[in-house]
Amino acid sequence: MLKKSGVLLAAAPFYFGLNSCVNTGKNSFDADVVIIGAGLSGLNAALLLEEAGFTVKIVEATDRFGGRVHTAKEENVPGRPELGANGIGGGYARLLNAAQKYGVEIGEYRPRTEPRKGEILYAVNKNLILPEQWEGHAANPHPEGYRKGSPTSSAWSVYGKLNPLPKNDLTAWRTPEFHKWDRSVYDVLKEEGFSDEAIKLAVATNSSYGVDGKSISVLMYFQILNFIVQQSAFNGQGGAAVGGNQRIPEAMGAAFKQDVLFESPVKRIQGEIDGVTIGLKNDKKVRARYALCTLPASALRRIEMSPNPEGIQNNAFQELSYTPCVQIHFVPIRKYWEEDGLPPSMWSDTLAGRFMALKNDPQNPDRVTSCVAYLNSNVALEIDKMDQKDAIAAVTKTLEEMRPSLKGALKFTYYWTWVNNPYAGGAYAYWKPGQITKFADHMAKPNGRIHFAGEHTAIVNRGMEGAMESGERAAFEIMDLLG
Repeated sequence: MLKKSGVLLAAAPFYFGLNSCVNTGKNSFDADVVIIGAGLSGLNAALLLEEAGFTVKIVEATDRFGGRVHTAKEENVPGRPELGANGIGGGYARLLNAAQKYGVEIGEYRPRTEPRKGEILYAVNKNLILPEQWEGHAANPHPEGYRKGSPTSSAWSVYGKLNPLPKNDLTAWRTPEFHKWDRSVYDVLKEEGFSDEAIKLAVATNSSYGVDGKSISVLMYFQILNFIVQQSAFNGQGGAAVGGNQRIPEAMGAAFKQDVLFESPVKRIQGEIDGVTIGLKNDKKVRARYALCTLPASALRRIEMSPNPEGIQNNAFQELSYTPCVQIHFVPIRKYWEEDGLPPSMWSDTLAGRFMALKNDPQNPDRVTSCVAYLNSNVALEIDKMDQKDAIAAVTKTLEEMRPSLKGALKFTYYWTWVNNPYAGGAYAYWKPGQITKFADHMAKPNGRIHFAGEHTAIVNRGMEGAMESGERAAFEIMDLLG
């Protein structure tokens, strides 16, 4: 069914090969490996193990492939913007290879929170400021030497200036030599002369990682910066999957020939002497020689595991945090940017976060197909606590007060949150001060016959490629044990 359709059609719980997943005896196995999670890491591992001749079953809590790679449907948001992972770097070799192998076309990159040049407006301290006005504007709190660019580029300038990691070594951030940098962004920026106001604007407002400067390690930013530099070497490559990035995991899932159990959240992972039993919330069980858990740590802590991971690894799973992210999508019913003569997108220090006009029509690349209020940091946490209707009203009111031309110009179309999603707990992992030193080398260690993957366990890569890397590593790890 998967192979024929390539697309998941689910209105109620359903399973592929369900009857073969019933445990028929103490020493019987339903598969060599059971993989928890049908995101990129789980799918990459599943396909590699299958290709090597092993029996594999995937259990997935939702009704779709992709995990945190999730593309909006056209009927929900015109232009199908990405609700999850967005850009594909030119150096995403594993992901690009999978796209080619499974017939997914890669097209141009689709901006989401970084608009085209000349299409952004800063809304700071109740001022609407064009980029060319920012350096000398009274609302700019940054110290001399860091006033150019954007409200957030000042912090990146500091990271670039201080970055001690070798440019050609993407594993260096994990080595003891650089552990002294596993400290807060806040402390580092204060040493560079930034005021609390400047730090709040630069790293605690619309931050793509974490929540604020005190809760994120500057060593993580050094690694991110090196990764960005490495990806820039592949200029002209990468982009986005035509039709949405979710087409890649869907194609990978269609290529997988064995059983996938959808709408099957895991309740318990029981490690045994000779295997692992996975207890599902629908009271079914799957037993395999080994298990690979690809869930985010935030989802894993909702699952009972026996034996518990020991010491540092258990602390890591309990404490690793995920970047809050809420998206409120609109369709513009008037060209508000033509009415006031200002750029269509805004970076703001308000409840509306980054308000971006998206242009996702390949046939008409200058047409605004939708707008999104993309919320991170404490704003996302604040909004996510509200009733959805109240949250939409609060953001809409903020936008209209900030920019009068928006009054009556937006029609709400879709709300999406990663914050309280039980299978995500946030957009992607981030490291707090001291956590890289304490936890990074322990996240992926097997717990008996239970193995782990996911972007938070990657060493070299980040994002989607990090997920693919981790699935590959775990697959070969298990292959060596299976013989």
